Amino acid sequence: MTEGNAVLNDFLLPLPWHSEEWQSFNGLIDTQRLPHAIIVNALEGVGAEHLAHALAYRMLCSQVDKGVACGQCSGCLTLKVGSHPDFYRLSPEEKSKFIRVDQIRALCESVVKTSQQGGWKVAIIYPAEAMNIAASNALLKSLEEPEPNTLIILVSSRLSAIPMTIRSRCQIESLGIPSAAIAEQWLSERLEDKQVNISELLDMANGQPLLALDYATGSGFENRQHVESLLDAMRNSAETPFAAAQACQKYTPEELIAWMLSYVHRLMVGELKNNLNPALFVFFDKLIKAREWLLSGSPLNTQLLWEELFIEWAQIFQVKK
Repeated sequence: MTEGNAVLNDFLLPLPWHSEEWQSFNGLIDTQRLPHAIIVNALEGVGAEHLAHALAYRMLCSQVDKGVACGQCSGCLTLKVGSHPDFYRLSPEEKSKFIRVDQIRALCESVVKTSQQGGWKVAIIYPAEAMNIAASNALLKSLEEPEPNTLIILVSSRLSAIPMTIRSRCQIESLGIPSAAIAEQWLSERLEDKQVNISELLDMANGQPLLALDYATGSGFENRQHVESLLDAMRNSAETPFAAAQACQKYTPEELIAWMLSYVHRLMVGELKNNLNPALFVFFDKLIKAREWLLSGSPLNTQLLWEELFIEWAQIFQVKK
């Protein structure tokens, strides 16, 4: 999930549940103590990328009002259309899962130059864990020898996957999941015209409002419900692992693993918390390892992977019976 296509006004203000972090950032800016590099870490549906972009607008705006970008100056407008000369955004290029070393080198060469608009230079790297080892090493020099009035924001959903050499040179801001009341209010304002159960939607998204919004406005909710119905059916011997694996081939491996992790975690802390089978923990660990393997970019036969996982899933509940 990405927020990169959101309209300008969506980024002018931080999300309601980030008010504390926003106040802290403004305090650092006002006292000229803003660090040269920040890692904004959160689950993908919490809005780390949104906060990073709001901060970029704040730093590049020439008419900041009460700690918020104006949305009307040349800095804001050029940022909106993607042509601000002092703003850089790095993500994996098309058909790639990684941010390559040449992308980082190009960024480092750019940030050492004088600001073209006479103010700050801001770079967002998203997702930061997509940098390979060579790219991470190339970034180190810019972190060790920071340029004045330059801010590098690394956005991450897997902080542990970022090398310690990078983490130790950044200020880390970890964002938590908002309260249900705040998240439901925010969602209700955006889903007024949709007949959805916001509480159920948010529960399925594990409390992550942006993920819940994605579910409500796209096909993600129905797809995830389909996957969970297959997992339920296998628990009750009403579906074979092989048929379920075939049915899941239409989903991307990354989203399928994420849905399975969320579903199993929800069972462990909810329905099955008073009658836990130790095999569930083993299975959960196997899902985490499968996710890491997928994210590594290594070749993988997903049909065989789903069959293996689903067979083990079904066996957990056969043993219990």
